[in-house]
Amino acid sequence: MKLKLAPGVLWLIAGLAIEVASAANILFLSPFTSYSHTHVFFYSIKALASRGHTITHWNGLFPREDLANVTHLHSASLHKMNSRHEIGFNSNNPIALMLTLPDRLSTICKAVYREPVFHQLIASQEHFDLIVIETFMNDCMLPLVQHFQAPFIYLSALPPLPWMLDYTCSPLSFQQFPALCTTFTEEMNFPQRVVNVFLNLMVIYYRDWFILPRVDQIAAEAWINSTVALSPVKEIERNMSLLITNSHPVINYQYFKSGLIIEVGGLHLVPPKELPQEVESFVNGSGDAGFIVLSFGSILRGASMPEATRKIFLAAFSRLPFRVLWKWEDELGMKDLPANVKLSTWLPPLQDLLAHPKMRLLMTHGGLYSNQETVWSGVPLIGFPVFGDQVNYVVKAERDGYAICLDWKTLTEDILYNAIQEIVTNPKYKKNAMKLSYLMRDQIELGRPLERAVHAIEYVIRHRGAAHLRPAACHLSPIQRESMDVTFIYTAFFVALIYLIICLSRFTLRKVSSVVKVDSLKKSQ
Repeated sequence: MKLKLAPGVLWLIAGLAIEVASAANILFLSPFTSYSHTHVFFYSIKALASRGHTITHWNGLFPREDLANVTHLHSASLHKMNSRHEIGFNSNNPIALMLTLPDRLSTICKAVYREPVFHQLIASQEHFDLIVIETFMNDCMLPLVQHFQAPFIYLSALPPLPWMLDYTCSPLSFQQFPALCTTFTEEMNFPQRVVNVFLNLMVIYYRDWFILPRVDQIAAEAWINSTVALSPVKEIERNMSLLITNSHPVINYQYFKSGLIIEVGGLHLVPPKELPQEVESFVNGSGDAGFIVLSFGSILRGASMPEATRKIFLAAFSRLPFRVLWKWEDELGMKDLPANVKLSTWLPPLQDLLAHPKMRLLMTHGGLYSNQETVWSGVPLIGFPVFGDQVNYVVKAERDGYAICLDWKTLTEDILYNAIQEIVTNPKYKKNAMKLSYLMRDQIELGRPLERAVHAIEYVIRHRGAAHLRPAACHLSPIQRESMDVTFIYTAFFVALIYLIICLSRFTLRKVSSVVKVDSLKKSQ
């Protein structure tokens, strides 16, 4: 007896065979990174390696664990550079940050091109089926795409920045997607939209005109002995297959996106683990009051806080009934520490702390991962934005009703104390956090974020770069793609037409007026 299968079943079996049969050789590049940015890389690599893919990862930090099928490339010098990014509490001048970007990126590229790992890579005859590059400040990795003649994907630890929307050929959503470092929301009035469009376009062209040419210059020096002329990195970037981005519509502002963008916000979120005994004893001793956490993440050192600000926190904490866990990197601690505060140079993973039933509040600089983890766990936060995109996240969190945004410049003991009491005693903040937690977990797209990331990577490998996903308009500039040039022509035409109508009307009126005057003169004679 022969078993007959329906055509649909045959297609399904064939598809599954394709999914599991092709083990690829993938190169991950993130020589410039941070501890938080490595989350999306670590979990993506771990998942791909478990599916039989061979991974080579050049990471700017030492690997957090050894994985089967994964070769780690790293160095002490890059680890030192990426461990301390020299971001201080006075780094909140967006114009200064923007103006220093070309020099910062030049320093990074020169350091990366000096690395033995780089020379080891360009000397190898390895064939890679795909290259995955960390998006932010790793532009000097793009020449390796041309060197290995492989398709590449950008994997971003951040939501799309303006130039990312540009090179993914996405509609520029600047009428509802606030510019970096601004307090604008998705509902902007006309003057705000004028400023927002200007700032975002300025960032795109600033990168094209001042940052990428610097990368081209340094790359040309690094490949000076190469027999192949390097293409401009802008041209290489235009051949990107996908942008996998750590954004989520519940937490981040909405934006229009092309088919080249895959959202995987919260990819790193995993079930919580039990706290270490010492930490568990401290937080359990808080009774019904519970505990709060103060941490400024991996880039910003809490111990570099100005002395006057430190005293504000201590004075406010001493008035609270809660216990406070404070990430403080100075092992000498503090002599004037209140009894309800515990300092630690290291804290357990934030997800483990947030999942504790006695957790009441997170106080943080407002980074993306802090927002994702508090929403996932349904815990409110108080944000103190310091630099970059942090203000965007905290302003939106406050607008969504689960956070309060405080300004370092106007911070006082009473302002801090009142904000903490408001968050903890007013149930609306916890209620809103729990509501968003439910929305974040019940996603409209099929599969968990990590599954979507793995599927997207394997899809590009199967289709050898998936060039069919790239819109034809990608060769156009943002001004052309948004039809601003066409709008200008139409506007100029209508202005000219209106001017012509006005001129003809005046001419006609003068003629009519002169005729009327002649007639009146004749009648008077």
